[in-house]
Amino acid sequence: MANFLLWNVQRKPLDHWVVRLVEEHQIDVVLLVEYAGGSSITKSLTAQRFTPVQSQERFGVFSNGRVRLEPIRATVANNRACFWRSVGGSGTEGILVMVHGLDRRNYPKDDTRTAQFRQITDWVRYWEGKLGHKRTVIAGDFNANPFDPAMVSADGLHAIGVRSLRGRSDRMFNGTRTDFFYNPMWRHYGYGTDAGTATHYYHRSEAQELIWHMLDQVVVRPEALDSFPEDELRIVARVGEWPLTDPFGVPDQRAASDHLPIIFAWNL
Repeated sequence: MANFLLWNVQRKPLDHWVVRLVEEHQIDVVLLVEYAGGSSITKSLTAQRFTPVQSQERFGVFSNGRVRLEPIRATVANNRACFWRSVGGSGTEGILVMVHGLDRRNYPKDDTRTAQFRQITDWVRYWEGKLGHKRTVIAGDFNANPFDPAMVSADGLHAIGVRSLRGRSDRMFNGTRTDFFYNPMWRHYGYGTDAGTATHYYHRSEAQELIWHMLDQVVVRPEALDSFPEDELRIVARVGEWPLTDPFGVPDQRAASDHLPIIFAWNL
């Protein structure tokens, strides 16, 4: 079983926190969004016997060797997605995709992200066909909530909150059967003492405002669920005795990041 850390580090050298998370959760693969190239994180993880993995500049990807990540596609969706062929100790092959969705401030319309995610899923289908399996996991900061049209629409990522539909891993859309992803983040939204707990806190002065947003997510093809223990997926708000949130329970971006990290396991 390989353990993964996903975190938007807000272009900060958070190597102190990253190394503690790696040690506490026995992480094998580190996936960082908004990674600052040349950050001290690289040096700190190298000291922990991690090796950088080829990726786009906005991502920092590191492996300790228990999972081999071979780049298969690097330039997708304006350099906001990377694809790897992933192989672990069991020899089972998977496809790992890392995503950074277009931000909501500069791209407020959801249809822009829908088009971006559609391009990514087109490439997912291409590589699934080429490699002959659908053991695909997509992780990243999608800059969208699980219920946003860009996430759930068949024209977008097509990630829904059910593991199967009457035993099928696809559904009819416009007369054609279309594969979907299962999104386990639905079960984590609002799970905790704060009714809106998710990975990112943003409070605008709008009449309708969710305040807590589940922007950081991991979605899984139904074919990969046997090797994806859902109970190992969790949002991390504390590293040892040290909270990643301020006294009000909000992600403490002064001490760490404005996003909370996610831990998940994948049996490769």
